Amino acid sequence: MLTAQGFTHTGFATEKGTAMQASVGDRLLMHGRVVGQQDHVAEIIEVLGPNGTPPYRIRAEDGHEAIVSPGPDSVIQHKGSV
Repeated sequence: MLTAQGFTHTGFATEKGTAMQASVGDRLLMHGRVVGQQDHVAEIIEVLGPNGTPPYRIRAEDGHEAIVSPGPDSVIQHKGSV
C-alpha cells in the first residue's frame, strides 16, 4: 500500500483476485498508455456498480464528467486521513 497527499493507493486493477472498489470522493488515477502520455486524475462522484465496483461517474480536473469502467492501467486512490 502506498500513501501520498492524504490518499491511500489500493485496488490495483491488475492484481489477481482483487476487485477494484471505490467510494464517492476517491480519486481515479489513469496511467498514460504510451510513452510521453500524461497520467490523468479524476474524482469519483458516483459509484454505479454494486459494492463499490465499476462503472464510475468521474469528474476530471477541467470539469468534464464521464462514466468509465477502468482498465488495468488505472488505480483507485482512497481518501485517507490527513
